[in-house]
Amino acid sequence: MTIAVVGSSNVDFSARVTTLPVPGQTVLAKAYTTGPGGKGCNQATAVSRLGVPPIFISKIGDDLLGRDLLETLKAEGLDTNNLIVASDAQTGTALISIEDSGENMITVAGGANMMMTRADLHDKRHVLRDCKYLLLQLECPVVAVDCAMKYAREGSAKIMLDPAPVPDRVVLRDLMVLTDIVTPNTTECHAMTGIMPDDMATARDAAKILHDMGPETVIIKMGGKGAFYSANGQTGLVPPFDVSPVDTVAAGDCFNAGLAVALHGGQSLPDAVRFACATGALATTRPGAADAAPTLSQVMSLIEENS
Repeated sequence: MTIAVVGSSNVDFSARVTTLPVPGQTVLAKAYTTGPGGKGCNQATAVSRLGVPPIFISKIGDDLLGRDLLETLKAEGLDTNNLIVASDAQTGTALISIEDSGENMITVAGGANMMMTRADLHDKRHVLRDCKYLLLQLECPVVAVDCAMKYAREGSAKIMLDPAPVPDRVVLRDLMVLTDIVTPNTTECHAMTGIMPDDMATARDAAKILHDMGPETVIIKMGGKGAFYSANGQTGLVPPFDVSPVDTVAAGDCFNAGLAVALHGGQSLPDAVRFACATGALATTRPGAADAAPTLSQVMSLIEENS
């Protein structure tokens, strides 16, 4: 039983700027790059580089960008047999501006990602029922995410939801009931609970609200303050790793991948969160989205350096 990822695949166009533009402003980029992205693709690539061959279910267009993306994923070593190619859709794209501090601004054109259907997931129901962990995000239609959750629950999978972008409360309520592990960042946590978690006390208060929605495990990604976890009455705050960030685009996705890989490997929750923090931290030290995902040896080296 392995890790399955259901989610978006994009081709990212990333421009590096001194400062992010404000509305109405034009800024000149110092350089730009293209590469694979989308929260699903980022997570699947990171899981693979951490040593667990994932099942990756995503939808791309039958266009030039889609064909290039398919070849890129194959070269990465990902199994592309579960990718769905839509003849009537464009491959998703993301337009990203990244300033010198590493902060970013992203515009996503979902394309084929937003055409994923229940029928697509019905065709993949056998692999969903057989996975051990299912990683999900919300850059695909909620009906598809909900369907993937229900098929995974017919097996014994633990369902991990990255609630980004945060949907309306009715949709969120329905998804959270089916979620085992939820992993919002501070902004998403605030949107979901009305509480901005900036220390242990506020994180505990927010986690209680999230637990009441359904998940037995709550992990709040708090950026430079580390990661808070809460499960079965156990809480803690794992400190961040001291790195020099250049691009934060893939940090959250690599965190989730690291968490899933560590839990899949039998680590305790505190150790798994620390492994996830190291994975996310390393992703900020290099440019790109999926391309920023670190390898297992790099993550273990960072943990050993800080033990």
